[in-house]
Amino acid sequence: MRKSLLLLLALTVALGACSRAGLAYRNLDWIIPWKLGDYVELSSEQSAWLEPRLQQHLTWHCSVELPHYLDWLQRSRQALAERDAELMLSQLDGFEQAMQRIAVEITPSTVELLRGLNPLQVERLFAELEEQNRKLRATFLEPPLDEQISLRAERMNERLQPWFGDLEPAQRERVLAWARSLGAQNQVWLDNRLAWQQALRDALEARRGDDFAARISALLQQRERFYTEAYRASYQSNREAMAGMLVDIVATADARQLQRADERLDALRADLAAQQCRSDDTLARR
Repeated sequence: MRKSLLLLLALTVALGACSRAGLAYRNLDWIIPWKLGDYVELSSEQSAWLEPRLQQHLTWHCSVELPHYLDWLQRSRQALAERDAELMLSQLDGFEQAMQRIAVEITPSTVELLRGLNPLQVERLFAELEEQNRKLRATFLEPPLDEQISLRAERMNERLQPWFGDLEPAQRERVLAWARSLGAQNQVWLDNRLAWQQALRDALEARRGDDFAARISALLQQRERFYTEAYRASYQSNREAMAGMLVDIVATADARQLQRADERLDALRADLAAQQCRSDDTLARR
């Protein structure tokens, strides 16, 4: 079974994959942190059914979405060069809109893929999800809260390093302040993840029903409907905390750091432009 692009995306979005920044068309690591084959082994018939739909999604992604990404990267470079906080914040909205467009595009294929799973595939799916949840608990919840916060700051420093290089002490303090502001968010996040997975399980148990398509569409396209109360209460404030931290990092960046970030954005844009130019050939070879 080929593990490629929207073949993976069709189920990884359905499983609640988290968004990851890094706009590389050939990899799409920003929206595909999981691999379909790690959860469900499709039969030859299922794979044959999905193949032409995968090609359609790939064509759509190349022709419709890549221009959006190029514009997004260009605006990001402008925001960086001008230290434009308002434009930086709007870029987060643009990223979320891209996620929503992809969710809408793949919903019909995802509905049919999930509707066609047999009982053993569904059992395997949730067994694998529970195993991953167990690992997430061990990583994010078992350490004491102070350690959770320190690890959160460390992970953010690692994500920022490719863009800005080593952060200055004041910048690292700003990252730590952001990590502290989230408090026990790890528990809130995991509880919300489990609630969404339970809604998916409920839908799959009734996958022969007339309302199955509507239920999966809601799970993919209206995820806020399934937020826990705690997650809903913290969502906007956490989003603003993240945006504020990123704005402050850019505002305090020196010339070296800004040049590094600009070069990275430029490289991503060049990579996307090249992928767009040869997308037809790429699709033909897949």
